[in-house]
Amino acid sequence: MKILAALDQTPYAEFVLTKAIKTARQQNAKLDILVVAGDFSDAGDSCGWESINGKLLEAATAAAKAYRQKALAQGIQAKIRVMQGTSPADVIVKYQQAEDLDLIVIGRRSHKGQDPFPIGPVAQRVAAHATCTVMVVR
Repeated sequence: MKILAALDQTPYAEFVLTKAIKTARQQNAKLDILVVAGDFSDAGDSCGWESINGKLLEAATAAAKAYRQKALAQGIQAKIRVMQGTSPADVIVKYQQAEDLDLIVIGRRSHKGQDPFPIGPVAQRVAAHATCTVMVVR
C-alpha cells in the first residue's frame, strides 16, 4: 500500500501527518509527503511574481523537510515531494494518479473560522477527483 499525506503549511498539518503516519504504520505502507506551493505566475505582471513564487517554493520545501523529520522520528521513512501549482487539488490528484497511490490523507480545511461548510474546497475537489480512497481528517 502507498499513502500520500497532502499537507499545507498550517499548524493543523502536523495533526494530519500524525494520522498518515499512524495509518502507514498500521498498514505497513510506504508514505509520500506532498506539499504544494502556490504559483501566481498568471496573476499579473506588475508584482514580481517570480520572486514571490520562489519564496513560496522555499517555504514549502522547508516544511516538507520538517514533516519528513517528524515521520523519521516516529520510525516511518517518507518520500517528500514539493510541487507548485495554481490549484493545489489538481496537483494532488495528478500526483496521486502518476504515482498510483492507494490512499490520500488530507485535512478538511486549512484555515479556522465560522464556515457553514464542513469541508474545504481543496479537500472537496481531491475527494471528488482522486482515483483512490481519500481520508479527510477533521
